[in-house]
Amino acid sequence: MVIHVLPPEVVNQIAAGEVVERPASVVKELVENSLDAGATRIRVEITAGGAESIRVLDNGGGFLPEDLPLAFRSHATSKLRSVADLDHIGSLGFRGEALASIGAVSRATIKSRRPGAREGWQVATDGGRELPPEPCGCPEGTTIEIRDLFCNVPARRRFLKSATAERARIQELLAELSLARLEVDFTLVADGRELLRLPGGESLAARVARCFGEQLAAGLLPVQRAFEGLTVEGVIAQPDLARRDSRHELCYVNGRLARESSAVHAVRQAYREYLMGGRFPVYVLQVALPADQVDVNVHPRKAEVRFVEPRKVAGCLHEAVRSVLQARGFAASGAAVGIDPNLPRAQSGFPDLPRSLFDAGPPRPLAAAATPDLPFVVRERPAAAPAAPSGPAAAAAAAGPGPSAPGPAASPVASASRPNPFQRVSGRYLQVLDLYLLLESPDGLLVVDQHALHERVVYEQLRAAHRQRAVQVQRLLVPAVVEVTPSEMQWCLDHRDGLAAEGLLVDAFGPSSLAVHGMPTALARADAQKLLRLLLGDAEADGRRAVAEQVAERFHSMACRSAVMRGDRLTDAEIAALLAAAADLEHPHNCPHGRPTVLTFGAADLERYFRRRC
Repeated sequence: MVIHVLPPEVVNQIAAGEVVERPASVVKELVENSLDAGATRIRVEITAGGAESIRVLDNGGGFLPEDLPLAFRSHATSKLRSVADLDHIGSLGFRGEALASIGAVSRATIKSRRPGAREGWQVATDGGRELPPEPCGCPEGTTIEIRDLFCNVPARRRFLKSATAERARIQELLAELSLARLEVDFTLVADGRELLRLPGGESLAARVARCFGEQLAAGLLPVQRAFEGLTVEGVIAQPDLARRDSRHELCYVNGRLARESSAVHAVRQAYREYLMGGRFPVYVLQVALPADQVDVNVHPRKAEVRFVEPRKVAGCLHEAVRSVLQARGFAASGAAVGIDPNLPRAQSGFPDLPRSLFDAGPPRPLAAAATPDLPFVVRERPAAAPAAPSGPAAAAAAAGPGPSAPGPAASPVASASRPNPFQRVSGRYLQVLDLYLLLESPDGLLVVDQHALHERVVYEQLRAAHRQRAVQVQRLLVPAVVEVTPSEMQWCLDHRDGLAAEGLLVDAFGPSSLAVHGMPTALARADAQKLLRLLLGDAEADGRRAVAEQVAERFHSMACRSAVMRGDRLTDAEIAALLAAAADLEHPHNCPHGRPTVLTFGAADLERYFRRRC
């Protein structure tokens, strides 16, 4: 087999396979070039989803006439001159591959005129075959037109999605790019119709509203924190606005939209107590740090970055987001529970409640309440001190402020924006289906999920003991042996004292095994092997978080296993103890996994629903 040097046109088409995936890839590269050129106005025009034509106009610095012959040349760039420059890249583009790759798979034309120049110049390429530059008339700035994308690579053209899908992706992309450059005016025109108009100089909240809708923008919380050598600013959305996908997790590093796994994980961890599993937070955050502290040359499409100190960046992001959520609390978005917008709205602190709560089918006859499958239990909460609770809800009694009903005198530990609803409940309650509690309060009717509420109570008990460093250890009769890798073995031995401080007694057990001799008493029901495996979940040592933080994360699952379940019929004493403990909760509106604990139907809303109030 003979080794050949590939011709330049083949090299460019191979490179194009990495850089130019679809029309949105072309728009991204051209718009980033415009931003690097200092443009304050960028207009994007597309036809047939960008497959037929893409036109990007800007008012940036433009090309020098003598540089135009190099415009479509591979690895020709004005943004990089030496290897040392890779250590502190401040521009969005730097490799000199984009125009060469785009020109290799399309018919492209560049027209450019420098500010103050008397005439412009243009250069073109036809599927990689360059034409000589020539003078032309054009406005100041640069206009790049890409026609017949993948004209010489029909196999790639067949893999394009529909024009509607490609157009939607371009619109999303331009919106994402615009959120990092609020001073720039962006316009998108598709098939002669203006789809997006983003005037320069507006606020981030206003731009988010234009890009993603007023409802999302109405629930934004500002973030602005300065750390040593790093700043974090932007907006995060209320947990009620969480989504089923991660498309609105937008993190910018020095103006570049890019992902970094530890940074994404840090923000999700800050939201963890407020979101259900399978839900993703919405945020637009800008991380600014010295250019030599981030490597942007780690992905073919520059979609990922790598930090010199990933744990520091992740910690700053986590702290910035967590502090905002804790300081501001979160107000419910008022997800509709009626059959039309004029019917009452329940407040939950939780997203996307079904609209069919009141219209889930024909009403059941009242006689159904007496059937065995609907066990309704109506009780008055006892005024005297109840007997000591036993059974699955016994743990709740220890956290309660006392045997009497929680009232206004209970400790006001709820978030500032949403008071603790359990501090105002009356002495009457109704247990339904051995799962829900119906409570009366001055605010209206409260519907409580007993499992979710008890899970929150147990979780906060575990956290309180952990914060006070009152960790009790339960030794195992038979040590649990775990097979580990050499790096995991070394990490555990290096952090043996830290693990012991958290109640986890670990020692070497042969050349490739560890033995767990003791566990925190609070986690006695957890599997020792699984617990240690979870602590070793991060593959790289520099990505592992503090031992105390990782142990604390297990409290979520432990609280879930310890809480009362569906079908557990609670006694009077157990219900009283649970409600008393709930009155002192720091976050009473959701369980540790994000599920709501309580829905509140206001008295006025109930009157409107039953047509007692117009």
